[in-house]
This record gives sequence, structure tokens and C-alpha cells, in this order.
Amino acid sequence: MENEEILDLPVIGRAGTMQSVDDASRTFEVLWTTGAQVRRYSWARDEEFDEELVVSPNAMRLDRLNSGAPFLNSHASHRLTDILGVVENGSIRIEGGSGFARIRLSERNEVEPIWRDIKSGIIRNVSVGYRVHRFERVAKADRTDGGQRALYRAVDWEPLEISAVAIGADPGAGMRAGTGPSDARRYPCTITGRAVAAAPAAESSTKGRNMPEDTIAAGGDETRAAPAPAQTPAIPQAAPAAPDAESIRAEERSRVSTIMTLCARHDLGSELANDLIARGVSIDAAREAVLDALGDANPLGRTVELAPAQARGTGDTAYRDAVADAIMHRAAPSLHAVSPQSREFAFRSLMDLARHAVERAGVNTAAMPDMEIAGFAMGMRSAGYHSTGDFPAILSSVVNRTLRAAYDATPRTFGAWSTRVTVRDFRPVDRLQIGNAPDLVKVPEGGEFTYGTATEGKESYAIATYGRIIGFSRQMLINDDLRAFDRVVQSFGASAANLESDILYSILLSNPAMGDGTALFHANHGNLGTAAAITEESLTAMLRAFAVQKDLDGRAITVLPRNIIVPPGKRMVEIHKQLATTTPGSTAEVNPYSNRFSVVEEIRLVNTAGPDPWFAATDPAFGAVEYAYLAGQEGLYTEHRVGFEVDGIEFKARHDFGAKAIDWRGLYKNPGIA
Repeated sequence: MENEEILDLPVIGRAGTMQSVDDASRTFEVLWTTGAQVRRYSWARDEEFDEELVVSPNAMRLDRLNSGAPFLNSHASHRLTDILGVVENGSIRIEGGSGFARIRLSERNEVEPIWRDIKSGIIRNVSVGYRVHRFERVAKADRTDGGQRALYRAVDWEPLEISAVAIGADPGAGMRAGTGPSDARRYPCTITGRAVAAAPAAESSTKGRNMPEDTIAAGGDETRAAPAPAQTPAIPQAAPAAPDAESIRAEERSRVSTIMTLCARHDLGSELANDLIARGVSIDAAREAVLDALGDANPLGRTVELAPAQARGTGDTAYRDAVADAIMHRAAPSLHAVSPQSREFAFRSLMDLARHAVERAGVNTAAMPDMEIAGFAMGMRSAGYHSTGDFPAILSSVVNRTLRAAYDATPRTFGAWSTRVTVRDFRPVDRLQIGNAPDLVKVPEGGEFTYGTATEGKESYAIATYGRIIGFSRQMLINDDLRAFDRVVQSFGASAANLESDILYSILLSNPAMGDGTALFHANHGNLGTAAAITEESLTAMLRAFAVQKDLDGRAITVLPRNIIVPPGKRMVEIHKQLATTTPGSTAEVNPYSNRFSVVEEIRLVNTAGPDPWFAATDPAFGAVEYAYLAGQEGLYTEHRVGFEVDGIEFKARHDFGAKAIDWRGLYKNPGIA
């Protein structure tokens, strides 16, 4: 059983922390959410409750935050001077149940003191303002995790802005009834009550932490608690039943998480963990396998004691990060500065670094030839030893970071007119074109309400996996062939980003058939114009084509173009002239299209065999074209293993991606003229 109610809630705030700072670009990284359980209080009902955020792309509406949301001064939003900076477009990422973002600070003079305090570590706290669209409520009596209060899990929520704040998680702040000015705006939130507690989402790795955090009314000067949702009627305890699907999934998530943690804790790499998970090994059996692996990894005939890591910091992670930073600096000094931790490794050859990693494993390399050292460093058995995995892990970090940097740096323009989603698996995804709801009809006094139906159209697509393997041989290590390897890795990262653009723009260029059997751009769809340059007349014809679009029941709908998509060249010049702001001398000289549309320039639209076409598209919210990533695998990912066919390390780059035109009513094409 479940019940629902709609409540109006204010914008809420949670604390986060600042991370790495880049002085040259005036940017820094922030951890803006962990989704941890926090205690909240309602003055209206005099009750405490626990709030948990589900940190998952499926539960978070990230479009606003990922499209240049403001970085504010203590959540103030009344004046332009309250804006200290901006969230870098596309910098939002979800890792390990936490949300990260990159902030770029303004160059205004009044912001300079704040920037200096951030760099020096004086200002280090941030807070995210967010809106909850839907809570799942679990009563105290129904919780199975030992919680002492009702639990509200935010399964649909939207971060709106990030702020620099003086105090982050203030235990007392959530208990004050402020009287100062505040933004009184409230937003509807659906509360779904459940009889049995759903297992916390696997994405929230910090579940169960009770760290009181502040709740902030948007724009207010006072930190205050979010009002507790109205109490739902008591629901009788359900009788014990067979485990439901959610319980089974929760148990499996726990098994996978425990195995991954065990292997990571003992530095055994992802290969063993993936094998244990794939074979369905229990947690107890996994512990035995880890112990066996640790025994095998103990070097036989060790001739020297383990050499401590010379990198500043603690443990293997600090050492590996320092060496990876040093390698990336050598490959691209202008892009990667030397960090204090990596300075001692910054100018060593790859062979020197490999030798250091082997000696760090306790092996005496004095009489060992370079080829043998290289083989040992790369994870191959040599002279009775087993590698500890330092050097493969270092190279894997370099590859992953280089790939991601090249992937992120490659321009992609399709985000302005297409909708980003995530899907759970590789099965076909059905997307419905739903017509307008039936017209409301007059109900006479004492009359009955009648039922109406909506007509549906369906489009289907599935994501696919793309990938390649990159090899790093012993010869490359000995020859110190770092730049060649780096360029290959960079090209792979750029290729992944270009693949996305190729797929999206091929939809416009190939004109595929839709679910009704008709081409995407077709006279029957009313979205194919007469060939013309971009002029006032052709823009007017395009607008009219959108204006006369109908829903699937044949009724008028409101579809407005937002973007004009053109290739560089004549079409680009034409559209910018049409959108230019001018000072008319008479009514006849008024430009009706001044700054009306956004312009998207894309080289893939250049037609070498004829005139360049041009397109118009709606806002991405309309959903005319959709592109999808696999949930939890957004973007480019890598894995590594010791090579078998070749002497070296193999790196596999994998990208899960798909796209499809969903609704022709949101697109328009004009073939253009020479």
C-alpha cells in the first residue's frame, strides 16, 4: 500500500566542501553533496525526521546545475553582485555516491578578496540549494535500518545553485525559527508513503550518517529547517512475505559493494572483484578468495625490505597519484603543472619510475636488466616475484585522466537542441509521443464527468557499446616513448566525443524513418521547407511550419523553435545578419528576428556535394531528439590488464551511447541554396 500527498516546500540547503584550486583558470572543484542522512525538524508539527538524498542520475535533475548555474554568496540572489561565479558547463559528475562540480570565479574586483581566501583555505565551505520534487516516506515503525525517526528519501530532486558559506553543517541552524527576511516561495513536492522501508540506494555510499546540516529558505538571511511534510495515516504492518524485487536488488548491491571494498582495501585491483561479482560468489567466499590472493601476492625470495613511498602523503594512493601527476606533466607541461607531491618524480624517465616501483615492492634491481625490470613493473611474473600492481595502476590512472580530459575538451554542440537521459540497460527503450490531454467539456449541474483518452505514438532505440584497446609495451617503457603514447590516448578520448557528435548529427543528415514509417523531415510531417537561404521570408515560413503543427489527435499545440543550426559558411553569415541588433530609421527597417534565436554552428553540416542545409529545433525540454548514456557509466571509461598476446599492459576504452529522433514536431529542415 502507498499513499500520496502534495505539499509546498521551500528550497533546501546542504553543506559541502571545496577541493582542488587552479589559480590560472580561477577555478576550483567542490564536493557539493554526498546524499547522507541528515536530521531535520518541523516546527509546525514539533517532530524530527531524517532526510536522505538519492545521489543517482536517475533521481537528480542536473540540467540546470550542469548548464551554468550560479555560484552565490551565502545563497543570496537578490542582486547581481551576489553572483560570485558560475558552475562550469558540463562539469557535474557523480562518483561513488557523491556529487562534484567545477566552479569558475568572477574576475570582478570585489570578488578578489574572496578568491584569495579560497586559495589560502580560509573559505572552504560550500552549500547547495536544492528543490525536492518527490519524497518517499517511511514511517519510524516501518524502518528496518534502526532509524529512530520517519525517513524521507528524495527520489526526485533538483540542485539549483551552489554557494560559498561561512558555516557549513551547523547543528543549531536547523533548529532556529528565523524572523529575518526570506524568499517565501514554495514549490510542490509529492510525498509517497510506504508501509515497508525501501533499501537505501546503492549510489548513496554515505547512508546512515547522521550529520546535521542546514536547511535554507532560498534568498533568506536566516538558516531554517524545512517544514516536515504532513503526517500520513498509519498503515498496518504488512505480514511477512517473500522478498520483493527491491529487497533482492538491495541484497545484491550490498554484495557487490562489499566485494569491491574488500579488493580495493587490499589493493587487489578491479579484475579480481569483477570476477568474483560475475560468478555470484558470496561475501564469505569472497573473503577467502581475497586472503588467497594476498598470499599469492607476497613476493617469494624477497631480497630487500619494502621501500617506503617517497611521495608526500600516506599509503599507496598518495604514491600512485604523485607519480601519475609527474608522468602527465612530462607529457604535457603546459596542461599539467608540477604539484608539490609529484615534484621529486617530475623529471624522471619512465624506466626510472618503473625501477622505483619495483624496488618499492621489495625487489633488489641492482643486477636486473631493463627488460626484466619492465616486465616485472608491468605485472608479469619474473624471477619468482609477483608485481604489487603499482606501475599498472599508475599508467591506468594516467590513461583514464588523459582520456577524460581529451573527451571533455572536445567541443560538442548537440546539447543545445537534444535531451540527455540515462538508461539502465541495453534493451530497447520505448519513448511515447503523447497527444494533448482530451479537451475539458462542460459538465451541467448534476451531470456526470466523462472519460477521455490520449493518442500515443511510439519510438524505440537502444544504446550500443563502442570501444578499442590501447597497448603499452615493455619496449615503449624502455624507450621512454611517452609522448607517442600520450597522443594516442588523447586521440582516443577525442574520438569518443566526436562519436557522440557523429551519431547526433547523422540523425539530421540521414533523415531516418520514424515509427510511422515516414522520414523524419517530410512534407507529411510539415517540417520540410522549400529550399532557400536564411532570410526574413524563410524564417517566417519556418515559424509558420512550427505554428501549424498538430498533436496526434489533430489539435493545435504550442511548439516554438529556439535554435537555428547551421554549418560554418554562407548559412552562418546569413543567420547572424538576420539576428543582428540594429537601430532602425523607420518602421520598415525594424528587424523582427533580432536576438530571437540561439545559433548552433556545426562543421558536420557542411555539404561538399551541394548547398548547405539549415535546421531549426526546439528547446531540449521538448524532447525532439534524445541521447542516452548507460546509468553509472556516463562518458568514457577504461579498464586495464596485463597483456598476454603482447608483453605489456592493455587498456580498454569503453563508451556506451545511443541517440534517436523522438518527435518530428520539434525539428525543421530547409535544404538551403548555393
